[in-house]
Amino acid sequence: MAEPARATVGTIALLTAISMLGQMSIAMYLPSLPSLAQALGAPAAEVKLTMTVFLAAFACAQLVWGPLSDRVGRRPALFAGIAVFLVGTAICFLAQAIGALIFGRFVQGLGACVGVTIARAVVRDRFERAEGARALAFIGMTMAAGPAIAPAFGGQLQILFGWRAVFLALALFGAAVAIAAFVRLDESNRQRDPSATDPGRMLGNYATVLGARVYLAYTALAAAFFAGLMAYATGLPFLLIDGFGMSPAVYGLIPSVTVVGYFAGSVLAGKRAGVTPPRKLARAGAACAMTGGTALAGVALAGLDHPVTLVAPMMIFMFGFGLALPAALAASMQPFPRMAGAAAALQGFVQMATGAACTLGVAAFADGTARSMAFAIFAAACAVALAAGAAPADEKRA
Repeated sequence: MAEPARATVGTIALLTAISMLGQMSIAMYLPSLPSLAQALGAPAAEVKLTMTVFLAAFACAQLVWGPLSDRVGRRPALFAGIAVFLVGTAICFLAQAIGALIFGRFVQGLGACVGVTIARAVVRDRFERAEGARALAFIGMTMAAGPAIAPAFGGQLQILFGWRAVFLALALFGAAVAIAAFVRLDESNRQRDPSATDPGRMLGNYATVLGARVYLAYTALAAAFFAGLMAYATGLPFLLIDGFGMSPAVYGLIPSVTVVGYFAGSVLAGKRAGVTPPRKLARAGAACAMTGGTALAGVALAGLDHPVTLVAPMMIFMFGFGLALPAALAASMQPFPRMAGAAAALQGFVQMATGAACTLGVAAFADGTARSMAFAIFAAACAVALAAGAAPADEKRA
């Protein structure tokens, strides 16, 4: 059942901050990528690898944090994950070589993923499907400020103090989230499963959620959308900073333009939650993704690389992301009240693993133009459309 309105507002605000732990670790770091190559004497491919290993660690660790939260509770798992995140952030701050930074980003990713995993599980614990979709939409709306503000803030830190200041800021943010959660987040797991972390039980739980068509379709949709976003996040800094000579501070403002699309889609999703079936929202979002992805691929093929021609199509893609994601996530989690942590973890694993693979592809085929990035986003849009088409007609049945 939905909580009282006053409690819901506080819960959503806190869950938003918790969810942003991983997002801030990605977005605030982007303006520093080209500068890191110079500071550490590393080629661009190795610098991009710091993003890939972060996403890979983020993906895999969720498979542990989710079931652990089903067993011991959401709060203990959250605090343990934040502790790992802070250790990884300290390693990054102290790194003197690219190898140490890659290792630090790996450890950071192991802990950062706990935020979104626990937040999704708490939404499932506390809200029914329509209320959960509405909560996720409002979380998405608020989180849209992260990609808008974090790169701009990171760009200013890079200009004024250098790239290490970014990791100091991330450590302070992680500590603030931990303090807020300690004070305000009540334990929501009322059906703890003592065997949730047993290897056999974990595999059985994952097999159960993968057997639900609604879960498969919407998990694939979320993963494809995220892959497109990661292709954009990995490729754009080098295109605009190295290719167009844009300063890190100015580049930091670019994501605030792109995220307008995501924010607008999330606003509409929040208004339609409980009114429009998730499949309809998913298909509308897929149509936007195909429109933006096709336009971006066309721009790249025509050689019309320019900040405007690269950003405008992505705004359409991101509008579809914001529109489709909240209802899709809520619908996919609804059948699993006793294994919400495992369901959220597997969903996050697929999402982040797909994103990591996409960043590898963008880096491997980079040629100084927008082609590798644009084609990856177009492929992601096609996958979104296929997933939306595979969603079951009866949203109440797995």
